[in-house]
Amino acid sequence: MTYLERFDATPEYARFALVRGWLDTEALPLVNELREKRPILKTTVCTFVADFNDVVEVLRVHQVFTNEPYHAKMDPYLMSQDDTPMHFRDKSATQAFLDRDDLPRVRALVAKETNAALDAAQGQIDTVPALTRGVPIRVVEEYMGLQGAAPGKLAEWSYWNQYSAFHNHPWDIVADRQTVDDNVNRSKKELIDFIAGLLAKRLAEAQLPVPILDDNIVNRLVRSHLQTPGHFDILWKGLNIGGLLIGMVETASQATVQALAQLMDRPDVLASAQVAATYDDPTTFDAYVWEALRFNPISPYLFRVTNAPYILGAGRPWQEEIPANTAVLPLILAAMHDPVRFPNPGTFDPTRPPLVNTFHFGFGLHECMGRYVGAVVIPEIIRQVLLRRDLKVVSPLSFEGKPLPEKFVISYNG
Repeated sequence: MTYLERFDATPEYARFALVRGWLDTEALPLVNELREKRPILKTTVCTFVADFNDVVEVLRVHQVFTNEPYHAKMDPYLMSQDDTPMHFRDKSATQAFLDRDDLPRVRALVAKETNAALDAAQGQIDTVPALTRGVPIRVVEEYMGLQGAAPGKLAEWSYWNQYSAFHNHPWDIVADRQTVDDNVNRSKKELIDFIAGLLAKRLAEAQLPVPILDDNIVNRLVRSHLQTPGHFDILWKGLNIGGLLIGMVETASQATVQALAQLMDRPDVLASAQVAATYDDPTTFDAYVWEALRFNPISPYLFRVTNAPYILGAGRPWQEEIPANTAVLPLILAAMHDPVRFPNPGTFDPTRPPLVNTFHFGFGLHECMGRYVGAVVIPEIIRQVLLRRDLKVVSPLSFEGKPLPEKFVISYNG
């Protein structure tokens, strides 16, 4: 039986859990079938959307398909809102501090930290704690400036806040939501206390006769003289410092380890990617990473909630009115395998235009504001790994029952 035949034969109350389970275990064949045969799939919990154009429409029409699921999780951080003055103002200001001229510096830092971890591991490494989490944490410390936390705390705070924001919704299968909520609340309090202490220390240093502040994002925020009545105060600075951590570590980790696993699973592709890794210009190599991530993005879907009825797929055979207050999950994995946008979508082709028609950093109003930093951190970790010889998978990628990757052990020489 096909997926849809099994779906239709299942009682309505059990259909969502069936589809949600498939998304965790066999997402690509499922979403390909939905895109081809039933691009809008309704369940009692949410509506799945699989057509490329419909996916883009959901993500573009933020006036109807809202960011409401983030409100309780992130307010008053800018990600909790849609097209509001606060969202526009805060994102614009924060992006100014994340200066794109810093990217060579960030890439060099990533290369240094990745090689230090590989050298220390002496030929076998669990990439998740040591590289895909460990290196972004070093970026958060050294480039972004969140220094002085107790060992392991930045990773812990990042993990639980990421869990809360992206993996603890009605369409997520969570065994014990209370435990998640307790860990999230504890982590938020600890992170707030840490940032308050960090800001106090940096503000004092900035007021010395000869300031001793290094150039990092926290210190740029501290030294900032942005002036808008009622905005950009010390609480704003603290909130956005927290966003630097939460937005970087787990998203970069998941993208990196999943792309690396995809490359390691394709010996011929891996060999050609290793050649590209030796080039002085990383552009050719980076395209391998974005193509790998097309096959296993950090999530097969994004999510929105409607605030009014909306006709999706207008004028096409699957046209459907989506009622107000409907959770909608645009299946970006399906969209990134649309044969019209991606000829021969099942073929790994690193010559595709990189980051075109993909959703690796979101889309539209809610596109990741740190995307340019992520776009060097993710591929550079992998590039340094691929410069080692005799790469082998020792233990396959595993989530260990959690919503984020936890283990992927490789061996290497050199």
